[in-house]
Amino acid sequence: MDDKIFIKDFTEELKTSYLLYSLSVIVSRAIPDVRDGLKPVQRRILYSMSELGLKHNSSFKKNARIVGEVMGKYHPHGDAAIYDALVRMGQPFTMRYPLVEAQGNFGSIDGDPPAAMRYTEARMPELGEYMLKDIEKETVDFRENFDGSLSEPVVLPTMVPNLLMNGASGIAVGMTTNIPPHNLNELVAALKLLIEKPESEVADLLKHIKGPDFPTGGQVVDGEGLKELYETGRGKITIRGKYRIEDEGKGTSIVFDEIPYNVSKADIIEQIVRYVVKAKEQKKDVGIKDVRDESDKEGIRLVIELRKNANVKKLINDLFKHTNLQSYFYVQMNVIDNEKPSLMNLKGLLQSFLDHRVNVITRRTKYELEKARKRAHIVEGLIKAVQGIDTVVEIIRNSENPQEALKNLQETIGVSEEQAKAIADMRLISLSKLESTNLSEELKNLYKDIENAMDILQKKERLLGVIKEELDEVANKFGDKRRTEILYNKGDLAEEVEMIQDEDVVIVLTKWGYLKAIPSSEYKVQGRGGKGVKGLKISDEDDVKEVIYTNKLSKLMLFSSAGKAYQINAYEIETTLKNTKGKHIANFISLDEGEEIKSIVAISLDGDYDKDILIFTKQGKVKRTSLREFSSARASGIRAINLVDKDVVVDVVLLDGSDRDLLIVTKLGMSLMFNSSQVRTMGRTAMGVNSIKLREGDEVINVVKVDEGKKLLLITERGYGKRVSFHSYKPQNRGGIGVKTVRDISRIGPIVATMSVEDGRDILIFTKKGKAIRVNVNNINVLGRITQGVIIVRLDEDDSVVGAIEVQANDEE
Repeated sequence: MDDKIFIKDFTEELKTSYLLYSLSVIVSRAIPDVRDGLKPVQRRILYSMSELGLKHNSSFKKNARIVGEVMGKYHPHGDAAIYDALVRMGQPFTMRYPLVEAQGNFGSIDGDPPAAMRYTEARMPELGEYMLKDIEKETVDFRENFDGSLSEPVVLPTMVPNLLMNGASGIAVGMTTNIPPHNLNELVAALKLLIEKPESEVADLLKHIKGPDFPTGGQVVDGEGLKELYETGRGKITIRGKYRIEDEGKGTSIVFDEIPYNVSKADIIEQIVRYVVKAKEQKKDVGIKDVRDESDKEGIRLVIELRKNANVKKLINDLFKHTNLQSYFYVQMNVIDNEKPSLMNLKGLLQSFLDHRVNVITRRTKYELEKARKRAHIVEGLIKAVQGIDTVVEIIRNSENPQEALKNLQETIGVSEEQAKAIADMRLISLSKLESTNLSEELKNLYKDIENAMDILQKKERLLGVIKEELDEVANKFGDKRRTEILYNKGDLAEEVEMIQDEDVVIVLTKWGYLKAIPSSEYKVQGRGGKGVKGLKISDEDDVKEVIYTNKLSKLMLFSSAGKAYQINAYEIETTLKNTKGKHIANFISLDEGEEIKSIVAISLDGDYDKDILIFTKQGKVKRTSLREFSSARASGIRAINLVDKDVVVDVVLLDGSDRDLLIVTKLGMSLMFNSSQVRTMGRTAMGVNSIKLREGDEVINVVKVDEGKKLLLITERGYGKRVSFHSYKPQNRGGIGVKTVRDISRIGPIVATMSVEDGRDILIFTKKGKAIRVNVNNINVLGRITQGVIIVRLDEDDSVVGAIEVQANDEE
């Protein structure tokens, strides 16, 4: 008995046993192999299906039969675990490229469980067969199964980069893995780059691999952080559902067509309901009228119906904040490499797959070479026999027994034992001239195969060329378009802008906050004094508030009454006809209650961020700030100027890289010219300095850049206007009262718009009732500084001018 008792330290025994258990769980259960991207249970499922003959063109077989095969032969664990793994491999919302073709209820994206295995069926799709292709050619090692009665593959000779293609997730002891799926076409492009340029770094590979490509689509909104993630092998990905705004006759709705990966749609609806209920308890109205799941076999459609005047942009942000419409994918690229757990980056994973393919193709080529050599040896013997058939027949006829016949053949015609056996087994039909010719042709082809195999084994570039050809085959057969959109929170435009066709547009903003882009060609040139055409569809008492002429590839900086700056891309605003309503500004930015947009500045991307910007307020303040200070502005807005005493922003001027004279014009007809050098550069949140001293009841309307080649154009509320030479104004010091620039304000109305124009240009004038007239400035008289001007627009009795812009001249009448 003493021989069977081992004395050990208790803590050491626990440590050793637990480490062995941990290693077993890591290597044999939860973490995928870097070569084929499969866990043992997944590998055993595919191998068992192959042995059962469940190819893509065979009939389906009950999953109970498949699970039984896997459990009885290779996987000594519970049937539930095997069935769960099989189901996941067949779910198109879980696997980017499913490895099992399902028939029956395999669960749903809402988290509904699959039907029992006795009801469902499966077979391998063609992609699954590519995971096992050439396994019969000794391309991978085999090992004994759990009881030593059978053999199973250690790894599959996969032709597809399954690990990154489908991703992986698993929880082991003290270790987890979570690898996102990717697009097959992008992976193939990156692998080919790595073959051609082995020194390529992660940054080079990311020119082809844009980022994760989830089966449920969605948007990755932190694309700028992907480089660090792929370099380190760990990090966090933020995924959002993809939505669109539907504005139909019934009202506005937010429709989500795609949701984040591994998120239940039913859970999202429940979270939205809880969010609305909680808001009601706090006596807040979030603006949601109804939530409906209108999904069908065509795809996901989650509809959130909104109340009238709901703040769409703010609501969307709140939905992302309070529900799983925004979720996170925590990446840990842990894999089994050489039977050890290892954290790898993107290049390491791709290189490991290529190394595996080099090994598989080398072993396959050696197998085929050996097979070709053996067959060539036999065919050479058969050809000898056919050429000396009379001697062969004589030898066999005169031999006492088969053994003696084989021996005599070897000695007499000089063949090996294998050749002699083949000759003895040769059919009489092989003696025909046609069969003899076929043997010669076969031998010729065998010599070519042997030469080709030798070339592949001796020249690495040939072997790598075979890998590239097979990768192209995989991409052509199974590749598809990217589903997940990658977004970059950067100051410059993302790559998708390259697909946008640039054009000149008029951006129109109404008092009620509707925004739209109209092609400038929608407006025809008319004579001065015309009644105008409809420039915007008006709802009830909605009026035109702000108009600006720009192009679709510019950025728009919107300055609000609260002194905040918001930034959006002009191409985000839908280009539409002039008689349509447009979309509410809440679809683009998040405004606080009582806040309204006062000025829009168009910013080009070719240098404008290196310029300075001057912000003018109604009470005569001016502040100079580098535009670079606002490059981080987003739809949520940032502070642009510190306002006091209910002051508001009225105009913004972008300097063209150097100081210049500016002309301030007030509502009651005063003006002051000063040089921008008199305003020093300040921080983004500064208050500013005085630009002009205002009389009681007066306020700043516009500020224009002085250009000697142009003239000042003034337009009043009652449709009067004039052009004035800038020589009529003398530079003064900032902060003075200025000089009068128009007379008879009580008769012609307060000034509503000013601008610097050159001869031959057109202007668009908008009225309170939504009319617009296009006028060539040559039809507007050049008058003295203290004159009242001429009628430009004949207005209806209850109408008035609210704004004007300069546009490119158009010869069409």
